[in-house]
Amino acid sequence: MRRDYTDRFITMHLPDINEVMQRVEPYLDIWDQVLRHGHDVYQGYPAEVVLEHDVSAQAHCTNRHILAEAHRVFAELPGVLHFEVRRQSLWLFEQANAVVRLKKTDEDGVSSNYPTEQAKAFDRGEDLPGLPGLPSGPTRLTVGYLLDMTGSEYIRSQVSLPIGGGVGWCAAIVPFAMRSEDEAAWHEVTRQPRIA
Repeated sequence: MRRDYTDRFITMHLPDINEVMQRVEPYLDIWDQVLRHGHDVYQGYPAEVVLEHDVSAQAHCTNRHILAEAHRVFAELPGVLHFEVRRQSLWLFEQANAVVRLKKTDEDGVSSNYPTEQAKAFDRGEDLPGLPGLPSGPTRLTVGYLLDMTGSEYIRSQVSLPIGGGVGWCAAIVPFAMRSEDEAAWHEVTRQPRIA
């Protein structure tokens, strides 16, 4: 019963998805392109190499390409700072007041790899050493990509708000090339909790 009360208390005090996504909207297409780049590069690997990779190796290789592209692209953006915090690459998007990590995620926006201590600390909202303080504290976000069951087809890029071992909410990015003129750049994909 205590856990249920705690979950409801946390949910009531989450940053609002609409407010946060409005702040980060100028970056959504850039984030989508960076994530898709990593996947596209990995898809270009020779088949005989890919056959030797398990899911973990595939995610690691893709993530390395994503991080390399992020360093190239984000370095050109004003007000975007990179930090290595506890061996974790994070970017502070000052104008959006958000700290972002790039990860492979499941359909709920939860990082799909084994959670390291530094990832758990990020999810719990613990202090990030070396990160400059902002008036209201930056919102922590996981910007991730979702693949199909085979790991070969890119389903979507998404933004989620990590809380503990889960997420408070998740929003799918609608890629610019796939958006109609009056369509929003994102839509919520948070699944409703099941009633036990």
